[in-house]
Amino acid sequence: MKKRVLATLLALLMLLALFSACSTKPEDTGSGNTVDTTDDKKDDVQTNDKTDDKTADETPSGDPVEVEPLQLEYMGRESHQWTYTLEEAEQKGFESLAYYEQLLLDKHNLVVTISSIDNEAYKTTLSGYLAANALPDTFISQSMMDDALLVNSMLAGRFADIDDIIACSPDGNFATLTADGEPMNYLKAWSTAPDGHWYMVKNTDNAAIGFDFDNSEIDYLVNFGMSNWYDVCIRRDWLDKLNLSMPTTTEEFKDALIAFQTNDINGNGASDERAFLGFGLNEGNGIGTVFSNGVAGWFGLHRDNFVMDTVNGAVMSAIEDPGYTQYANYAHELYENQVALIGEGMAYQHAVNTAGNYCSAHPQYPNSMMTVSTGDPDSEYEPMPIIQAIEGVKPHLLGQATVSSFRAISFSLDCDYNAAAEWLNWIFSKDLFMLWQYGIEGKAWEWKDDGTIYRYRVGEELTQEEEERYGDMWCYAPWCLFPQFNTAIYDVTAATYSSVDEALAAGEPYRGLMTTFEEWKSQNSIYNWHEISPQERLMNMMNEFGTDNMQFDITANFETLATEDEAAILNMYKSDLILYLNELTTSHITGQKSTDTLEEDIQYAYDNLGMQEYADVIQARIDRYLVVLGREPILG
Repeated sequence: MKKRVLATLLALLMLLALFSACSTKPEDTGSGNTVDTTDDKKDDVQTNDKTDDKTADETPSGDPVEVEPLQLEYMGRESHQWTYTLEEAEQKGFESLAYYEQLLLDKHNLVVTISSIDNEAYKTTLSGYLAANALPDTFISQSMMDDALLVNSMLAGRFADIDDIIACSPDGNFATLTADGEPMNYLKAWSTAPDGHWYMVKNTDNAAIGFDFDNSEIDYLVNFGMSNWYDVCIRRDWLDKLNLSMPTTTEEFKDALIAFQTNDINGNGASDERAFLGFGLNEGNGIGTVFSNGVAGWFGLHRDNFVMDTVNGAVMSAIEDPGYTQYANYAHELYENQVALIGEGMAYQHAVNTAGNYCSAHPQYPNSMMTVSTGDPDSEYEPMPIIQAIEGVKPHLLGQATVSSFRAISFSLDCDYNAAAEWLNWIFSKDLFMLWQYGIEGKAWEWKDDGTIYRYRVGEELTQEEEERYGDMWCYAPWCLFPQFNTAIYDVTAATYSSVDEALAAGEPYRGLMTTFEEWKSQNSIYNWHEISPQERLMNMMNEFGTDNMQFDITANFETLATEDEAAILNMYKSDLILYLNELTTSHITGQKSTDTLEEDIQYAYDNLGMQEYADVIQARIDRYLVVLGREPILG
């Protein structure tokens, strides 16, 4: 804290003194953990021989000499979305918190001081520190700073170059994972600044269990998670009551929705049964838009306008996809029959949308829809089959991104680079992953003979208080205590399958939940489902349709930071352009405008709203990502 009080007066001196990368040689502190690549999941993460040297050295006389711990200050973010704040966790004396701090000291000889700032005040506080040249050692940069300010700060030399930090621990976890060809190399590509360096580290949310759907024709940019598909789920119990089969065409889907409403299937006397499909919504993140509703995917539409195609990284717009006109006209039919309305249905509002027992269909993870509450004890949502609405056009299936990057951390230029390197090694370590995900070994979980984990049952072997004290740190930790880097490559269930058949043969989707089907069946006996889990049902339908016969999308773009000129173009066109396109689609769905003039209406956007210039900027930002990964850029 004293550093920030004196920072303004000493700024020039610090910049001159700390312009070199490491404040001490990497050999003085060791390189931290290396990646555990063994098959035995019980083994601890390997450490090099210098780990013990971090806490004590031998003098010529043989007497141990204590080495002062490295120090780092992290400006965390208190979002209040967890059960407890960090302060409350400290007051309650959570043992996982004390264990975290001791493990960090033992493994990395590092003490991290936390200043946890309320989410609402974070941007203002950070801006004040930046203006005063008094930044904390490490802080959340992207999402808490305007992109233009972020880029300008980087190019003006205000932040540490991540490569300079890596140089202080060239064999550590972080350096290893982000090296060329390694599992998290994409982080460097995604975090690249316009000058080709990287001054921030984006957060990760890797799926432990996933699919590699590459084939002879397609080399996807990403792998895909197993259980996080936004498939349309329909009320199976309502179909059964009306003796209707599961819809397998768009016409059958429409007829079923109309039948639900015509027959007042929920019995409340109102014609309120309807599908929540997100018509007219655009949340800007690809999850709550007019296109990412499952139904649009049946027509081969991408999840939004100006999104990255997962096949080659090209920027695509759903409104220009070949199936757009048929989709818009079909959506109009649903709207005209009042079985899908405007302005409701975002995927993550599923709990609210289903609560009144009038939601006939909803796009969301199948197993998540199994557990929603409707007030009807007989209610059951079941995933629908993959529908191909247009012959010759592959349907798209949208999944949650296997990597997400809504935020990033950066380091101040004057931080201790050795401390920064060790902290990156720590937050990308197996030790932290296991503690964060599962809690303290021997108190919240233990290893089973087959190398999987047995988690103690709350209410039987642990009280709720003990679960919070010893168990996983999700109840208070993410972003306030450490950035949410979910390095699921360390998960004991981690696996990537090349086909659905391979996954089913391995016992999925239950293996990833560390259960067998019989155990899953017992755990979910209070819910309504048929024969197998909804997730396994969707996997079977994907298998029957053929994964080579569809295209898979994710809810994220791989955009690098914009240059000053690119930012100016985005600021010039974005607001009016996006509004125009959204209103155009909404007017097609409501029938206020015909799709007969679609070509002319899109041309208006090119001629007057900078549609090409805007798309080119998005593409240029994605191209920089592609080049770092060794892929071909689209613009050349």
